[in-house]
Amino acid sequence: MSAPEFGLLRFESYAEYLQSFQYVEDHRYIGNLTAINKLVRLGYRNTGRVYTEEEFDKNKLKSFELINPKIVVRDLSDKWITMNDPGLRALAERERPNLLKKLSTIIFICARMPSGFDVSSYMDYAMNLRHFEMDVRGAPNWNKIFNGTQKLMPKPSDLSYYDMRKKLVTHNDSDNYITLAMGNSLVFLHRGDHKIIIPDGKGAGNTFKKVMILSPSLGSIILYDHVVRKPL
Repeated sequence: MSAPEFGLLRFESYAEYLQSFQYVEDHRYIGNLTAINKLVRLGYRNTGRVYTEEEFDKNKLKSFELINPKIVVRDLSDKWITMNDPGLRALAERERPNLLKKLSTIIFICARMPSGFDVSSYMDYAMNLRHFEMDVRGAPNWNKIFNGTQKLMPKPSDLSYYDMRKKLVTHNDSDNYITLAMGNSLVFLHRGDHKIIIPDGKGAGNTFKKVMILSPSLGSIILYDHVVRKPL
């Protein structure tokens, strides 16, 4: 088993990793970034090995897991493949790319309270994962959620929260999103690439993908998946 390379954690993206091997002279005399990166990948700018993008992601994740052991990044092991809950399966599939900032998922969830009224919210999945890892008070316990012993519940601290009985509405920014009101619509602006996610569906297929799932443990949820073009 190869040793972890914690130095990879300082790079937000593979492009930034390749850039660390470049010299000012490369841009002065070669100019073309594609050609420069090709030389880097071939090893002309480094005596050691230069990772492919897949190897970079794998080794970065290994290092991340070693310094953040409370988050177990799931690879859909046999346990998850046989799990008869499409909602939990979908979240497990998205955990790795969200932690690597390749994907940013917003979860819409609605829960029926003992009063008979609903509470609902839009939540930043990646931020909730990290808050659990950092033991932030009130963060969802993802270990218990994935093993089915705790329900994922809307919180007033989420991107947007609505309590039907109390007529309470809250809007908050998160690590990855700024919450905005545009006319009668609620939108979420990604802080990294400034792409907009509109929950009512406008723009779906262009900047995000909308997936509706009926889950035995989570209820009816909607996932808004945004492929991150520029990480934070």
